[in-house]
Amino acid sequence: MKLARILGIAIALLPFFDGYSFGRPAAKGSGTRPTEIFQGDIVELKIPGIGLTTLEGRMGKAMIPFFSSGSGHYTAFVGADLEAKPGLATVMVKGTTTTGIQRDSQMTLLIKPKSFKKESFSVGAEFDQLSPEVLERIRKDQDEFSRVFRTSAPDRLWEGPFLLPISSEVSSPFGYRRIINGAPRAPHTGVDLRAALGSEVVAANHGRVVLLGDFFFSGHSLVLDHGAGLYTMYFHLSEFKVEMGDAVRKGDVIGLSGMTGRVTGPHLHWGARINGARIDPFELVNKLGNSQRRLDNDATVNGAKR
Repeated sequence: MKLARILGIAIALLPFFDGYSFGRPAAKGSGTRPTEIFQGDIVELKIPGIGLTTLEGRMGKAMIPFFSSGSGHYTAFVGADLEAKPGLATVMVKGTTTTGIQRDSQMTLLIKPKSFKKESFSVGAEFDQLSPEVLERIRKDQDEFSRVFRTSAPDRLWEGPFLLPISSEVSSPFGYRRIINGAPRAPHTGVDLRAALGSEVVAANHGRVVLLGDFFFSGHSLVLDHGAGLYTMYFHLSEFKVEMGDAVRKGDVIGLSGMTGRVTGPHLHWGARINGARIDPFELVNKLGNSQRRLDNDATVNGAKR
């Protein structure tokens, strides 16, 4: 049974603009409520840019870049990781005025838990009973992905709404808690999209190819850096149509779908990260300017799994 997923964009104006100058504390008893964000989701932060020349943010160790939106505001997008600890989180913001004075302020986010479904399936022993050699390969794979996610382009490369990389149903939604061969495993960090072997896969937005390779779990894998800490990932491909370092435009064919890596059938695994947070890639489609491409992300699960 499909459950419709209704998504609305949350836009938060930092509290220090509620009648106060940048850097001036809110009035006592103002009772500003924290901005709510669910695990795996994103929230948009907007700050009036009058009198400011630069603006930057930080949440924990993650840099939160702000960009001029062209409408007199600075805008940033913050993600809550799939497994982020529920509770309050602080975004620290530093701005420089036109007179060269640095001002600081902060806003509070309330990370709320999301209820994710569970799914169970089996894979062959070669993917479950891992030798020391395979475990070493997996460690190297993880190191390679970690290296890529630390080196995003400083400027935002993407523009406007994100596209779906392939037009098809969801066979395994984001965040599913998986039981593989009877044992609990890591949650599903992307969405699986049904795709026949050799289906064209397109870039969700402008970016640069920062990873191409063959990995144990994800098979032939491609990562696009969209700048400012935002990445999209395309796994289990049968063929690449781009090369390492290529600049791609939204809608360019970057590969063909396949069933490489640990899979039970052909499909595309599509994932996204923003400033280190593993987020539902449908957040990019639904919340970055294209509500018409909203899909049901809770499809019946009876197809291929990652």
